Amino acid sequence: MKVIEDKNLYPDEKTPLLNHYSDFDSVYIALLPFFKLYRENYSSFSSKKIATIDDINDIEDEEIINILKTSNTVIYASNDDYPNNEEILEKGIIVTWSEIISNTKIQNNRDLNKALMTSIGGYKKKLQREDLLEILNNHTINNEIWHPTEGLFDTFSISLIYKLLIHINIKSVIIEDETYENSRTIDIQTLTEKEFQEMINSDDYYIYTDDKSLLFSISWDFFFFFIAINENVISKELVENIFEGFWANEKTNHLWTWKEGEMEKILNT
Repeated sequence: MKVIEDKNLYPDEKTPLLNHYSDFDSVYIALLPFFKLYRENYSSFSSKKIATIDDINDIEDEEIINILKTSNTVIYASNDDYPNNEEILEKGIIVTWSEIISNTKIQNNRDLNKALMTSIGGYKKKLQREDLLEILNNHTINNEIWHPTEGLFDTFSISLIYKLLIHINIKSVIIEDETYENSRTIDIQTLTEKEFQEMINSDDYYIYTDDKSLLFSISWDFFFFFIAINENVISKELVENIFEGFWANEKTNHLWTWKEGEMEKILNT
């Protein structure tokens, strides 16, 4: 498996996924889930883990206050109410992207991803879709739905990965961090789901089977990850039944959110 041997487990933006992962048969774009949590006493519900600070009265740092007063800088802060992994595992229920789309005027996965990327300041100004973000925020805040956290295998996705690996009787997997400096092999059959959760760190971006037939790959600041499979080991139907997402075609690349030429047209106007 050249992509694994060369430590090239995540594609560049424009290379078609099927070309990059040519050692595999198919590539699935898995969507990080929203979720609900059944608990009480939110101080004020904010659906994101990291949110913008709109009111300088909420800030104690004088230096940051001065920056806000004299520039257009956007300041982000952690949401203290955002649940931890243990709470999510115990009380969380997945809310799919399709549920969000069905209950809002957001039309498809592309537009929902644009809203999410806008929410974290992940786009240049011209590409931001504040209109879509407003629709999303109104829905998630009113329904107390938490947004996914970008750029890492979240609690639910780790659980789903574990269930898939156990289902197809995988004995061991290799876990690598984003810089390929921390590689370790674990015997997954000896671990409970909770123990497997504890094995995955926030900077672990790649998980693949020791026979190199199945690869999970994620990167910074994105609300999706890739699942590359060999179909003689795992069926596409099984992946579809466990993860929400869609299969890459011959043109699909990392920039699947945008139609061909759409970004360039917007940026050049």
